[in-house]
Amino acid sequence: METAYQKVKVHNELEWCQVTDMATKEKIEKVLLKHRVSYFVKWEKPKLFSNDKFGACVFCVNQLQKEAADDALQDLEEEVKGKIRFVNRKVDRMFY
Repeated sequence: METAYQKVKVHNELEWCQVTDMATKEKIEKVLLKHRVSYFVKWEKPKLFSNDKFGACVFCVNQLQKEAADDALQDLEEEVKGKIRFVNRKVDRMFY
């Protein structure tokens, strides 16, 4: 038996922030999990002539949980917050 919501496609993800450091990425993941904020991670490959081997990691959250994600970052130290670049733009691709 199908529910009425199975055929509804919702696209409300937001590219929330970007980091280029693996330690910062892990700290953000722990804080988001602690505050029960759902997210997914997109990886951007490093540029061709870049010395960066890690690339960039973009955290995407649901638009309805953006405030909860912002509040969750208050648990991080100021040093870690300085390494985060906030993007706050709509995800341009659909993943379904």
